[in-house]
Amino acid sequence: MLISALPFIVFSLLHVGGEAVKYRPLRYLSKPFLMPSLALFYILNAQNPSVVLIAAIAGGWLGDLFLMIPDKSDKKLFFKLGLAAFLIGHLFYAAAFFGQGSFKFKSVMAPVAALAMIGYCLIIFIKLKPHMGKLFVPITVYIVVIAVMGISTTLCLSTQELSPALTAVFGAFVFIISDTVNAWNRFAYEIPNERVHTMNTYLTGQFLLVLGFLQFIPVQGL
Repeated sequence: MLISALPFIVFSLLHVGGEAVKYRPLRYLSKPFLMPSLALFYILNAQNPSVVLIAAIAGGWLGDLFLMIPDKSDKKLFFKLGLAAFLIGHLFYAAAFFGQGSFKFKSVMAPVAALAMIGYCLIIFIKLKPHMGKLFVPITVYIVVIAVMGISTTLCLSTQELSPALTAVFGAFVFIISDTVNAWNRFAYEIPNERVHTMNTYLTGQFLLVLGFLQFIPVQGL
């Protein structure tokens, strides 16, 4: 499994390194390969690859590509397209994890984790609301969707072994932190080295979501 993860690890290190030293050619050369190499890692290790999970990764890939395009107009077209692509990716992640989870809680861990996800996203909404401006509706919808994605992973605590389920839950939370850092920097206050923090958490979150899902015992054939 480690060998198949090497392309993703290498491209991730190259990209984050490029962000750290602010070397645009390295960032632009590595970014298009981040999600494809993650998809390759998943496909090579999955006994029956989930089309839904692959679609979730593809959403991240499209979002990455759209956000690479300079967006100088006031309409922020490529930012909105990127937001839509990531939103669709989150919805596919939610569909994949809802299919492997259950609302029949076997312990307090699942509802507590779900409430933590909701609470965190609610705090982010309250903090960002004064800064949303004309993007209030799309940003609010996005926050709701990432909360749903996070909740979907917590339901797997009721159906899966603890280790892979927690891996997925932690991955979702780290992914949400990535969105938080990016949004806070974009709409509220500038964060030093924001791109490094955003991409570190984004890549870690995506990898943990996929790694957790890979170790699940299938509940449904998604």
